Formats: sequence, C-alpha cells, structure tokens
Amino acid sequence: MIDQSLSTAEFDELDAFLMAEGRPRAIMDIAMLDGFVTALLTGPNTILPSRWLPEVWGETADEPMVFDSTAQSERMVDLVMRLYGARALDLREGADLYDPVVYTREEDGKTVSVIDEWCTGFMRGVQMDPTGWDPLFQSEEDAALMMPMILYGTETGVEQLNQNESLRARHQNLADALGICVIGIRDYWLPQRKAGATVRRTEPKVGRNDPCPCGSGKKFKKCCGGPDRLH
Repeated sequence: MIDQSLSTAEFDELDAFLMAEGRPRAIMDIAMLDGFVTALLTGPNTILPSRWLPEVWGETADEPMVFDSTAQSERMVDLVMRLYGARALDLREGADLYDPVVYTREEDGKTVSVIDEWCTGFMRGVQMDPTGWDPLFQSEEDAALMMPMILYGTETGVEQLNQNESLRARHQNLADALGICVIGIRDYWLPQRKAGATVRRTEPKVGRNDPCPCGSGKKFKKCCGGPDRLH
C-alpha cells in the first residue's frame, strides 16, 4: 500500500534501480529523491505525481525513461509512491523530527554527512513550483531556513562554498541543521497547505487497467506502463 514504508530490501532495490547503467543522465539517486519528495511535501502547493514523476526519472525529450518490462515499471512507480507516502507520514503536522536520507563518508576517522545530492533534490522540488515558493525568500529570517539547501543544492551556492572557507568549516553543522530546517519550512507553509488542501487517494496496487499512479487519469497501460515506456 502507498502508506506502507519500504523495507530495507525494497529501499535498496529502488536505490539499485536508480543507479543502474542505461538510465537518463538526470535520473535521481536515492538521496536526491528523498530531498525532492521532502520539498514537494513541505512546499506551498500540492504537485500531482503526473508532473513530478518524470522529474524523478530524469526524463527529457532526448532521454526518455525506458523500463525493461511492465512489471518493472509498476514496481518502481509503486516503490517511489510508497517512499513519498512514508515521508508524508514522517512530515505530518505535529512531528518535530525529520531525518534526511544522506550519504556519508569517512574523513579523519569521523563520519561526515554528504548532503549535496539531498539538497540538489530538494531544490529540484522547489523548482517544480518556483512562484509558489517565492514568498519564503522575501524575508531574510524565513529564507535562512533554506540556507543549507541553497548552499549545497545550487550552482551559486556551491560557488559560495568554494570561495568561503568559514562556510566549509561549518559543513557538519549545516548538515545537522537539515532536519530542523525542513520542519521550519513545513510549518511556514502549513497554513497555506491546510487552506487549499485536497485529498487524493492512490490505489494500493496497480493493475494494467487501473488508473496510473502518476495522476494522469489514464489507465496504467496507456501511461507509465505503455509500450513506449518499455524495451
């Protein structure tokens, strides 16, 4: 079901699929996907899966996402939607903790968080609705909630990091602040989301003749499970 969290094996399965050879160059890795859905779930407006799923696959006119089979297409859409649903539960109103999915590396005997991919994914989520997000950037205090994401998830931010040693020295502090920033962003947009909220339920399993989970309104076999999306 959509609200069923991924098991460790399923999480690894999705991770392996995203990292496999032959995918579009802009396909997200698992950390980027986590940041992306987090932005979608905490932002000002609800974005339908029909708009954001192609962004996950990194689809372009030159590089469409091509699945090996209908079964693989169904499976990967299901895993992504369940990750999305699980994150929605993590970010429900009242929850005060958020633990982002980030890579780590060992450095001088210490474990250091690698947050570039997660932040890039978050900013890709913001870019799904740039006009909607704009009010948050009108106040320095509110915009400060986006500081780690901007520094590590945009070209201008990375340039700033490269030129500012004091910022680089604060790396782990900025990484540790991600969860706090996410909760702050959620709370900033929560009144707007509640005022304009609509509930959209997705079927727990996707059959060939069921509505496609991407939200297009088409049958799965005519959309994400269509022959043009398969080898």
